[in-house]
Amino acid sequence: PFLFSLFPTMSESYEAYSAPHPKTRFSPQFMANVALGEVVGLVRDDLLPRILPDGSVSKWNWDQTVPVTIPETIVSSREEIPSMADMQPIMADAKQAFYQLGVNSVCIQFKSGAIVRYHFSKLRLIVGANNQDYNFRLMSRLLARVERESLLSPALFEELKLNRFSEPLAGFSVTQTPLYNLGCLLDERWILDDIMNARAEFIY
Repeated sequence: PFLFSLFPTMSESYEAYSAPHPKTRFSPQFMANVALGEVVGLVRDDLLPRILPDGSVSKWNWDQTVPVTIPETIVSSREEIPSMADMQPIMADAKQAFYQLGVNSVCIQFKSGAIVRYHFSKLRLIVGANNQDYNFRLMSRLLARVERESLLSPALFEELKLNRFSEPLAGFSVTQTPLYNLGCLLDERWILDDIMNARAEFIY
């Protein structure tokens, strides 16, 4: 069923064709439901993709081929993927190319010489991985700090890890900030406005 959904139909929209399978890692549904404990495991076991430096893409072009292989459709652990900066021009033109040129994939050549083909759904997975890579790693560090310094009892710590990565902080009526924003409390970082608002609401 997954491979079948990779093929566009005559009337299929770009949004439908480029939508990743809901259970695929880094899909919007995955990001909405992944638990903090799973995030820690991804970082600890080095299962996240490796984001290449900006400017690693030398050229790219559209293709009518419908990709069906795993490397063309899934973001694998430790896979080298383009940065958000390199993805932006591709994503900006993808929808128009789908409708006007009838293309189904993009071929990318990296400065290393490697050439890859991506299904449009994989483009969205790469964007998702880029968007949350920093937050995944920061949240993993935060939980490691909580565990190392015994800031919660073992039972409460295990309960914390069951919470969804993207769910809002509980107990607030005004502030709607996801749990992963708590990572900004580490070190001497700029504290996000939403975290300050949550603290102000808590004090109030």
